[in-house]
Amino acid sequence: MMDLGRLRVLRELELRGTVGAVAEALGYSPSAVSQQLAQLQRETGVPLVERVGRRLRLTAAGEVLAGHAEALLAQAQRAREETLAASGRVAGVVRLVGFQTALLHVLAPALPGLAERYPELALEITDEEFHRVLMALVRAEIDVVLTDEYTHLPRPHRPGLAAEVLITEPIRIALPAGDRHAAGGGPVRVADLAGHPWVTGHVGTNVADLLERTCVELGGFRPEIRFRSNDFLVVFAMVARAGAACLVPDLAMAERQEGVVVRDIAEARVLRRMVMWTRAGADVRPSVGAVLDALRSSADELAARRPSIVRGVPDGE
Repeated sequence: MMDLGRLRVLRELELRGTVGAVAEALGYSPSAVSQQLAQLQRETGVPLVERVGRRLRLTAAGEVLAGHAEALLAQAQRAREETLAASGRVAGVVRLVGFQTALLHVLAPALPGLAERYPELALEITDEEFHRVLMALVRAEIDVVLTDEYTHLPRPHRPGLAAEVLITEPIRIALPAGDRHAAGGGPVRVADLAGHPWVTGHVGTNVADLLERTCVELGGFRPEIRFRSNDFLVVFAMVARAGAACLVPDLAMAERQEGVVVRDIAEARVLRRMVMWTRAGADVRPSVGAVLDALRSSADELAARRPSIVRGVPDGE
């Protein structure tokens, strides 16, 4: 009988391409990865990998087995989840990845209640915004993902994943307090900010893609990006002290920062959605279901406290 752990190593090699990448993803040493693959070859009796230069690649037989490994691992995951569901016990580890404002304003307020109600439940939380987190969710490396999604920059549907919009919030423009475009307090045209320096997130984040798309579609120009950070405190410092402009979601609360003013976008209404992702059917696990319910309740409370935020998707969107 083939070992599921070794099948996972084979599938990861197919997905990631190198022994080093597999070792990093699974927390093994490269030599341990090679040993697992060698043992799997002995179990099957056929060559599964071959060396090309300094790298290993799957043989035709290895590719066939990696395809079966995907289904076998998914079936094993479903079996674990259904077993936990049958027990009704809220226990174990739930791994959650989210972006900064989601963790601050939705997850963090839910943590005390979860700890009080479910003392056997442990959460592992990572602040991460890059697109690859959904692939990690598909591979069952994490259990829940909170992503940002924009009205004119939606994420594609992912087979095998379930998505739920928790809240929707407006996107505005943040400018230095003395900037002439902010005078008067009214909406600001993106087109008027051509040639203005900008600050945004790292390449590959949704907020960075949003800035490019908004400036091109609404303003007719590509932004001159001078500063990049995923930390809003750094972003606001670049606005207040370096004269940059940026697009900010409502929950960033930029209006509270000294030297920063926030204005509506004149050309169009731009919205950000906070989306909660899980593997389809994962909520049958009591631990995952408890976390999802806590996030929903926290989103209810947030929308009640802050009128600019809508719970779920606004009517007409």
